Amino acid sequence: MGFREKLVVILLIALLALIPSRASAQTVMGISKKLICQCGCTLVLANCTHSECGSREAMTALIRDKISQGWSEEEIIQFFVAQYGEQVLASPPKRGFNLMAWITPFAVILAGAGVIYLAIKKWTKRGRQAQIVGAPESEEEEEKYRQQLEEELKKFAERSFR
Repeated sequence: MGFREKLVVILLIALLALIPSRASAQTVMGISKKLICQCGCTLVLANCTHSECGSREAMTALIRDKISQGWSEEEIIQFFVAQYGEQVLASPPKRGFNLMAWITPFAVILAGAGVIYLAIKKWTKRGRQAQIVGAPESEEEEEKYRQQLEEELKKFAERSFR
């Protein structure tokens, strides 16, 4: 094996060594996006920007440690829930009473759309009834009104030209 072949093998081994660290960095970021920082800032752990936030550093180090021990993402999240309670989660779990936090916004939007639909339907119905009430009932009545209008216009025209 020549020098070039040895160099290629060494580089490939070095690249293979880097792959797990990238995956773990992505996993740390993924888990950090699902947890709330416990320093009191109420930001997602991945977005906590406090310069002296010890909580962010400690939680991130703990996530890295658990990943290196082979813990799954779900196990790590459950560890933090056991330690801090459900308030550590960036979004409430989709079960039990917390399911209301997921359902309520959609239910309110649907109810609002229903109210708007009924209001528009009522307003358009009222408008149609007003048009029907003002319309003449027969052709005879319409002719009567037309003659009355012509007579009044003639009277008006005679008065205005005098």
